Amino acid sequence: MIDRSVLILLLLWSCTLVHGQDHITPGQFSFHVDSSLVYGTSTDYLGNNVDLALDLYKPVGNTDDERPLLVLVHGGAWLAGCKNDVNSGVVALAREFAERGYVVACVNYRLGWHKAAYVPTPAGPPVWPQPYLGFYAADTLEMVRALYRAQQDVKGAIRWLKARSAQDSTCAEKVFVGGESAGGFNAMAVGFLDRPEEKPASCGTIADAPVPGSNLLNQTGYGCEVQTWTVTEAMLQRPDLGPVDGTLNLNGMDARVQGVVDLFGGVPTDAFALDWWQGVDTPAVYLYHQSCDGVVPFNTGRPFRTLSTYCNLGATPWHPTYPIIHGSNAIANAFQGMADPPNYITDFTNCPSFNGDLALFECLRYGDNGSYHYLADALQRAANIAAFLEPLASDPSACLETGIVDPFSIEVLVFPQPAENRIQLRHPALRGSVWMQLIAMDGRIAEEATNMATYGTVVFNFSNGVPNGSYLMRYATGTDHGMVRVVVSR
Repeated sequence: MIDRSVLILLLLWSCTLVHGQDHITPGQFSFHVDSSLVYGTSTDYLGNNVDLALDLYKPVGNTDDERPLLVLVHGGAWLAGCKNDVNSGVVALAREFAERGYVVACVNYRLGWHKAAYVPTPAGPPVWPQPYLGFYAADTLEMVRALYRAQQDVKGAIRWLKARSAQDSTCAEKVFVGGESAGGFNAMAVGFLDRPEEKPASCGTIADAPVPGSNLLNQTGYGCEVQTWTVTEAMLQRPDLGPVDGTLNLNGMDARVQGVVDLFGGVPTDAFALDWWQGVDTPAVYLYHQSCDGVVPFNTGRPFRTLSTYCNLGATPWHPTYPIIHGSNAIANAFQGMADPPNYITDFTNCPSFNGDLALFECLRYGDNGSYHYLADALQRAANIAAFLEPLASDPSACLETGIVDPFSIEVLVFPQPAENRIQLRHPALRGSVWMQLIAMDGRIAEEATNMATYGTVVFNFSNGVPNGSYLMRYATGTDHGMVRVVVSR
């Protein structure tokens, strides 16, 4: 039997081998996706209860039990978008990073905001597709409230994911968050909106929203499907939105992240007015933007201003009731002027600015180029992001106190180690029927069985189909449960 000191050395040695893997090289692993895992339920802007779900991408063939976790957030102006939209940059990045050895979660969050009371010449058929009727916000507070709800949800998802780090073979200290467009705003808020005094005043109780114009559209993505709502008077209330961390999954875990990836998103003016940048847990920041973006300004302004002003074909502009925001270049300039800025990097793509004197031609150019609001050269961006996060993602010291339960904290003896055909667990609490589950390091169940313990010892026999490698052994009796590491080597 291997004594405890030797077992500790074996575990440390296996961790050293695991952490030799880099998270930069693309295409190292295949992956599988656990789809539509519900991480919570919350109330949307109309008072409807909505289930919140995520897709979890897990590398296959990766035996690292302390893998970095990347949480990705889709865009869509807080009106639309979905965790599994194959046309989004978020899904492309999820695949790229899962193949690099990350566990990646693509999350849904609450969508929607109140509409204006009256619009004299709304955008609509035959000028614009019908969904554009939903672009008219009640006031400049609505987008900020939508952002606040969304970041609460993403924080709840992060706590949920950290609590199951053993099941997913992730490190609860190597968590990153990123997103595109509105998702980039959400990611920045998750990373930096972390103190009660940073809560925007608009996210407290405010006056009811106006009755929306009958010529407008309350259409919102829900569960990756578009739904149109008939708004009642009771739905117009705008209550206090609660604490900055939200109330989802308050399980003892925190929502801190080591890094933020902001893809053509930004922050509201509250971020600077309330100094979101303070704090000892300030994450590293990667900023990507195209300089002539027609949806989210590269610098400072209102979202959609270019398209709303010049390219609406005679319809009433919709941007005046949107908040003033700071895009990636404005954020970078502010960081540069700070005495102690966050660790950050810019990855900007230059493009010709919109020329209002040639609006007709410029609108055609923007229409042909997606308003320059997308992830140009996604593969290169993925490589740049991976390189920026690598020192944090592959830090071998980050998970010494987190991740899976330390087997010795519950004094379970595990032998032999490495094991060939069977493993024995010994603990006084192991009595009667013991449920046991062998979990591969990619989170999949390799085998499970219910065995009888004798004098505090229970035996688990491996089938010949269990390959060599590191595993987690989860066990449970009627009164006790735990988890230990085991190594199979034949």
